[in-house]
Amino acid sequence: MTKRFTFLVTVLASTIVALSIISGNLSAHSGVLNKDVAARMKLMSEIAKNMSVLGKMLKKKDPFDKDKAVSAVEAIESLAVETPKVFKKREMHPKSEAKLTIWEDFEAFTEIANKLSVDAKQITENLQSFDDIRPALINLSQSCKSCHSRFRK
Repeated sequence: MTKRFTFLVTVLASTIVALSIISGNLSAHSGVLNKDVAARMKLMSEIAKNMSVLGKMLKKKDPFDKDKAVSAVEAIESLAVETPKVFKKREMHPKSEAKLTIWEDFEAFTEIANKLSVDAKQITENLQSFDDIRPALINLSQSCKSCHSRFRK
């Protein structure tokens, strides 16, 4: 195989993967015309995308890259701060996975989001090597799980 052919195959494969990911996200969020619900779904997808960056490094699907890892955790920190803001309005949609308990106990929901932000900030300050990925993911996942088990369908 020539280098050019290998390059073209790689570009094609990457494009197919990217399009399948994008179309999957679009189909999950398609038909959501309520801008508040759509914003919440987008924010949660962004958190998941950044958690995936760390997960791929942990599973050694991607090499450890301190800058990418820190950037992902910083994004999670920022998104966690935004979470209560995008859930402020009590808006529902059939595709939404939000439970009404979010608004019934908005204070607890906000506390979990704030804890995620604080935990992410601490992780960012201490994320130095591959060995720091696993404890970081465990810590962040605990906040995600506590919120999802209580406030997500």
